[in-house]
Amino acid sequence: MLGIELVFFVFWVIVNFSFAAKILSMIAANHIGGRLAFIAVGLENDFSPFILIPIIIFYNTTYLFLMYSVFVFLSGKIKKFKLIKDYIESERNKAKKKLLFKRWNRFGISFFVWIPLPWTGAVIGSYIAHLEGYSTKDTLLTILPSMWIGIISWTLWFDELYEFIERFGKGKTMLLTAFLLIVPILISGIGNVVRSNKSRSKK
Repeated sequence: MLGIELVFFVFWVIVNFSFAAKILSMIAANHIGGRLAFIAVGLENDFSPFILIPIIIFYNTTYLFLMYSVFVFLSGKIKKFKLIKDYIESERNKAKKKLLFKRWNRFGISFFVWIPLPWTGAVIGSYIAHLEGYSTKDTLLTILPSMWIGIISWTLWFDELYEFIERFGKGKTMLLTAFLLIVPILISGIGNVVRSNKSRSKK
């Protein structure tokens, strides 16, 4: 799937660079602000929901398979690569923190994946399921439908929201898109500062 994505992206760079740039901006938004930012930037780029939904589903499914594979199957073999090791440990700690609140059943994991808030979603949801002892098959059968339903429902809802906002003036939706991109960065930065202060106070 990753190979197919790369081939398609190279194809669009050659055939239509503007389209490829829009796709790249959406992917960047996804990794900065999450699923809602992915949707918002796609709508800002004038994609219809019926084009946007397959793009988001295909990209996020590929990304889930890649990250879940790294987390589950390769984490013990990549410790010599510090950057990858640090990322895996960071993601594992995020998932472990969420385990402290309750035991996660299938419904809880499905809702966690469906809701599009920062640090929720399919990848962390799959890590939680793995740490809860779910098999790979059970994990994917729980995560994938929840992710796909979430992408479809939130894209359609946001499309309606953006149409409503645009009645008050063209370009007003940019404020919401910027908010969805900036807030996760601010929250992450504040969290890092708080953690840094706590570690210093313990010393």
